[in-house]
Amino acid sequence: MKLTRFKKSLRNKTLNQGMFIIGMMILWELLARTECFPPLLFPSLSSILINLATEIASGEILGMISFSLYLVGVGLGFAILTAAVIATLAMISQLISDWVQALMAILHPLPGIAVLPIIILWLGTGPQSIIAVIWFSAVWPLIANLHTGLRSVSATQIEVGRNLGLKGITLVRFVLLPGAFPYILTGIRIAWARAWQASVAAEMVFGASGGIGGLGWFIYKKRFFMEIPSVFGGMLVIILLGLLVERFCFEYVEVRTVRRWGMTSE
Repeated sequence: MKLTRFKKSLRNKTLNQGMFIIGMMILWELLARTECFPPLLFPSLSSILINLATEIASGEILGMISFSLYLVGVGLGFAILTAAVIATLAMISQLISDWVQALMAILHPLPGIAVLPIIILWLGTGPQSIIAVIWFSAVWPLIANLHTGLRSVSATQIEVGRNLGLKGITLVRFVLLPGAFPYILTGIRIAWARAWQASVAAEMVFGASGGIGGLGWFIYKKRFFMEIPSVFGGMLVIILLGLLVERFCFEYVEVRTVRRWGMTSE
């Protein structure tokens, strides 16, 4: 019953958000047609969509989308693996836990793009540097949420699992991970957003230095040639990809797990 109510709420949320987005699109088009702002700097939505359709038909932007998603996937995958290892070690040793918390306090507030000059010196200006920036941006929220989530599992749940004969990997699989999963999901959500932002920002910097990249390079190149509708088109693609991942990945997983298990409120 609770899950059914949530699905109905999700449909209403989708409808409300869809109406808001359509309203904003109409407002943008009307405002552009009044020519209160120079058309070069504030193009109409119709011209943005036409340019975007042309870019998609040429195949250029699709290749750049694939490149960006590949970099984000690799960097985020390394970040998840790193966070899992560090959080596990922190659970085993209080000393390591204290070290991790100190490291978090130092490095978590630091934007990934801020370490880009050092990464360029160490790794050069290739895709490996972008992956390193993505990893740095994503790993800290993952560690923070995984560490907090594992420690939030009550001692009672752990003792019940042990009384049922669970230990080692089975205890982690059937007690610790399900108990910490809301935190884990939140951490991956934040890490995805930070990884996506870092990818685009780093690609724009590499674009400025003459390297190749994905959507960030696409936006930089179009801005350089003053193709402003294509710049907005690239930004629109970034927004749409973010919305699609949030709706069809994270919300789907949330419905199938923490909502079904009754671990979150409506």
